[in-house]
Amino acid sequence: MDCAFGSFVPGSDSDPDPGRAFKDYRQQAYRNTREAGALLWPGAFRLSEQQLAKVDGDVYEMMEAAALWNAAATWNKFMDTGLWDSSVFRKPDGAVPTPTRKVAIVKMARGADTTKLLSPAARAEYFAFETALQKRGLELKLSTPDILGLRIPDPMPAGFEIFMSPLPDLTLASQEQLETAWRGIQGSLEGRHFLFAIAVKTSTRSDRLYQALFEANVLKYILGYVLRGPAIRFHAHLETFANADVVGRYKAASMTSLLAGGVPSKAVDQLYLALNPRDTAQMILDELPTYPL
Repeated sequence: MDCAFGSFVPGSDSDPDPGRAFKDYRQQAYRNTREAGALLWPGAFRLSEQQLAKVDGDVYEMMEAAALWNAAATWNKFMDTGLWDSSVFRKPDGAVPTPTRKVAIVKMARGADTTKLLSPAARAEYFAFETALQKRGLELKLSTPDILGLRIPDPMPAGFEIFMSPLPDLTLASQEQLETAWRGIQGSLEGRHFLFAIAVKTSTRSDRLYQALFEANVLKYILGYVLRGPAIRFHAHLETFANADVVGRYKAASMTSLLAGGVPSKAVDQLYLALNPRDTAQMILDELPTYPL
């Protein structure tokens, strides 16, 4: 990606052709890799489809996270100044400049731990809950989704300043920023700061689909009941619905909505066919004005 996206973020204002599909960007990156390898190691470089398959989902997720980061930076500038300065992203209907409604859209890298984002008081509440279960030989651990959408606390802790500026590109430095930004905001959040979570999938294997349902139910229970936050929304973003009844699978009801009574709701609030980064980021932007808090 460092070579293919050294001067822009796919689907963002720096992109010379922001309407392209995720697949087109990835194919360009893989072509560049093959060409560079052939020049550096003529006759010896090989890049198999199996090797690409191992990283394909990671590249897809990285591109989505970068586009969402830049969309959020545009939103945050608008919240502070009332000026919408993006030519790629549209200002969402109903968006009202409000400095206390800034957001961070955070890629949760492998090994990231959602519990570390919690403030000391909130983390103590969570661990008290977890300890009570452990004493009965049970557990229900707070899961870590691929991407989290957060309301930035007010006043803004220092670690969130990084989310005020868009990424200029997807070089190794920008990838590192995406992967490590979550570390800078550890210890700062209450349950009320969690707006949405996104599971990013390139596969429709049944185990991958069920993983998102499990994550959704656990997040909604712990954040809503244990930490007494508002209802977090859960998204599943897939590049394809082929070879599985994805729509049918994600009709599953939210366990917390059933426990609460009243009108049941889905565990996965929004199933989205994420085909290109610009439109995916715009969809998330369009939802931001609908959060009451």
